[in-house]
Amino acid sequence: MAKWGEGDPRWIVEERADAKNVNNWHWTEKNATQWSIDRIKSLLIGYTFESQDFFVELTNVTKCNGEAIANNRKAKLIFFYEWDIEIEWRGSKKSSEKPTKFLGKIVVNNLSEEYSANELDFDVTCESSSSDANEVKEFLRKSGPQYLRKQLGIYITDLKHEYGKDLILPTKDKQGSQASASSKTPTGGNLVEAMRKSEPHSTKNTSTPIFDSLGTVNISMNEDFMCTPEDLYKVLVTEELTKMFTQGNATVQAHVGGKYDIFSGNVTGSFIELVPNKSISMFWRKASWPEGHQSIVKLDFTQSETGTHLKLTQTNVPASDKEGTQSGWPTHYFAPIQRTFGFGGRLF
Repeated sequence: MAKWGEGDPRWIVEERADAKNVNNWHWTEKNATQWSIDRIKSLLIGYTFESQDFFVELTNVTKCNGEAIANNRKAKLIFFYEWDIEIEWRGSKKSSEKPTKFLGKIVVNNLSEEYSANELDFDVTCESSSSDANEVKEFLRKSGPQYLRKQLGIYITDLKHEYGKDLILPTKDKQGSQASASSKTPTGGNLVEAMRKSEPHSTKNTSTPIFDSLGTVNISMNEDFMCTPEDLYKVLVTEELTKMFTQGNATVQAHVGGKYDIFSGNVTGSFIELVPNKSISMFWRKASWPEGHQSIVKLDFTQSETGTHLKLTQTNVPASDKEGTQSGWPTHYFAPIQRTFGFGGRLF
């Protein structure tokens, strides 16, 4: 498999301002490794398998080693990817008199460009060897592959779409202008409408994603709250408290892989890591972003002299929505939390 950065220098187009790739003749490459890791995790973590007797949830991706490269040569797209993946799961036999949660792992053996999604194989193991545990493992071994193949098939499709659209440039004969029209932005005084007002305007009568030439940026912010780290952490991981400061319905499943849905689906995601009273890591996306695109949010809580210092780091934000995302945190999170719970006053 080709390695990132390798290749005959005569055929690699320089990354320079005046570089030209006439009619897509030269070999160009794009590294899709980190994007692939994030996408694979978002597709697997929190995924569930259920029947009348059994329930299984994928709780974490403990290993995602490999690489993904997209290439263009003579206007032909070539994708190289190879991944070594291990997934943690937990499950139970619902029909058991005393349902017990069992833990185990799934190994994805052959996720690469040499195999289609339907050819993927999986090894399933369980930490327990009890009768119920073996039944849960057997259920996952028989029922899991079709769902796992579907999810990883989505990754393969998204990889080719996301990293293929900018590699082949329009030729002289095919260049044309693109017309677009903006839809009206909903109006209203509540937080859900305010969230929608901060979204980029959508494009009418076209299936092209809003961020057609998607670049990403990182965001870093700091905010102080007049409360303990425990209080602030509790607000952010408790469904009823989240409903209070968002003034609407919310789904907050505070465990690894648990779902997160606020502002009537305008913000969704899932939890990656929870360290009580210290940090929260999660996948986080806005409904206006391209389908499947997710950022990663990290919230760190530290005790300060006046209360709690919150550091927010957000990666993989669409560059076109940097301003809207950055302004949304103080407007829709920080200020409402301070106002709703009195965390804007001095802590005595």
